[in-house]
Amino acid sequence: MKITDKVNENIKAGRQAAILDLIEREHVSTQNEMMDKLVAMGYNVTQATVSRDIRELRLVKTVAETGGYRYTASHEKQVHQALLKFRSIFSTSVVKIDYANNIVVINCHNGMAQAICECVDKMDYEGLLGTVAGDNTIMMVMRSEEAARHITEELLSIR
Repeated sequence: MKITDKVNENIKAGRQAAILDLIEREHVSTQNEMMDKLVAMGYNVTQATVSRDIRELRLVKTVAETGGYRYTASHEKQVHQALLKFRSIFSTSVVKIDYANNIVVINCHNGMAQAICECVDKMDYEGLLGTVAGDNTIMMVMRSEEAARHITEELLSIR
């Protein structure tokens, strides 16, 4: 991994932590509103970046006390901690990722599959039916081939 990639990951982690803090303190109802608040905090973001962060943090819109909508995260700190831990372990330990039909296989450095698998389980990926980990290999059973393809692409983007 290049130094610039590590720097970008650190910036992203800080920005996502700021988003979680922001939605805990304030009612944010749109992506544009979130983008404006992040820019005011010193983050150089686009709507597309905010959209990706919302998806990765698994934020949802819920009805606010005022009747409007706002972004919220169930278990904000747990999700954020799991995400940071997952990215760190995953990016340094994974050797190869591939899928066939609805099965995703992740090859890792020896002894790392259990830790990565635990993180994968906590991430609560849509379409994930279950995981099995050995010493250096993880098998993920997905609900469909489309889900397997999607999660493989997402995991490859982390690596």
